[in-house]
Amino acid sequence: MTSKWLKRAAVLLALCMTIGLAGCNRETEDSSSESSDTTSEVEVTPHKVGYIFHDSADKNGFSGQMSMQRFKASNRSNMETCYIDNVSITDFEKAVKALVSDGGCTEIVSGSAIFANMLDSVSNKYMNINFINFGSTSSPANVSSYTEAPYQGAFVAGMVAAFNSDAQKIGIVADTDMLCPTAVINASARGMQLVFSDATLYSATATHDKEIENAIDELIKKGSDVIICYTESPHSVEYCEQKGIKYIGSLDYKGEEDKYPNMLMYFCSRRDSYFLAQFKQMQLDTWMPDGYMGTMSNGIITVSEALPAVDPKTQQESQKLIDTLVPKLVSGDALVFDGEIKDTAGNIKYMQAETMSDAQIMTMDWYVLGVEHLGSFREVQTELPPNNFEIKS
Repeated sequence: MTSKWLKRAAVLLALCMTIGLAGCNRETEDSSSESSDTTSEVEVTPHKVGYIFHDSADKNGFSGQMSMQRFKASNRSNMETCYIDNVSITDFEKAVKALVSDGGCTEIVSGSAIFANMLDSVSNKYMNINFINFGSTSSPANVSSYTEAPYQGAFVAGMVAAFNSDAQKIGIVADTDMLCPTAVINASARGMQLVFSDATLYSATATHDKEIENAIDELIKKGSDVIICYTESPHSVEYCEQKGIKYIGSLDYKGEEDKYPNMLMYFCSRRDSYFLAQFKQMQLDTWMPDGYMGTMSNGIITVSEALPAVDPKTQQESQKLIDTLVPKLVSGDALVFDGEIKDTAGNIKYMQAETMSDAQIMTMDWYVLGVEHLGSFREVQTELPPNNFEIKS
């Protein structure tokens, strides 16, 4: 066995001793999603929920997967839903008006974090409509805020990426339109540093497919031999496949893993149970504005098994890393951002005894030590053609 594998075995042993091995039920949905539909036993009021998506719901990207989760919850609750996709920030209010006036919707769900601030300002013009604001933590009178902790999955991804890297150089391409991209980058670095304290995480931000390609090309030039993909577009993993480089995805590939032979693992959000619970409350007229954080603890954030792309020499160790850490994140015994945290200049941002709050994590605008940010690869985009606000089901 080479010194490289001996070092990784020592890392695994140290992690197991520090964190503690435990069983893990990674993909268990919230038990509320498995409960029987009780709405047939009571008199219900008709409701219709309209979703607004930033990207196309026909692609297997973020918007497409959120729409599929909408559809699954709709089928299980008999709630009527519809959506408008490819909506820009400037057209968000027009989409709301179309869903209410033309679609007859009584509730609206924003399907992208980029709409969060816009919805808070639009909701007070529709006080008779209930809203679910994805990516927000504020809750006006008729708005429930719903956000998630994708950085928990990124923390595990950083560990697995480092354990399968020969160069000790990891890359991450992050979409600034996604939820808390800086926190996801920093969490990836924190996970990476549990394996190799002196490893480097190269980060780049990009949104559109050509930008993503340019970002990944630059990450590879820097010597990254594993790429973490955190983009709304599915093109990031597809391009890594074309380049023949190993990578980690952040969308749900359950049942389709065989299509991605270079994928080491993936972390994702499964919102079916959340939407189902919200729909039932609406049908029973018990819905109230509230705040909800999707985490590993409530089954929203999930992590896959180590996939066949993992080197056979590290397959068992990689899975042990996942089995070790995930249950601790679920139980709250392990935190992503606690202890001393330094920025890229070596300045102490948080002391050893401190733990960052959810609000501090979600609004991070600085990078932790070990991250080398290559900058934004976003280009000036031509204006999208006018949206005809077609309401689809």
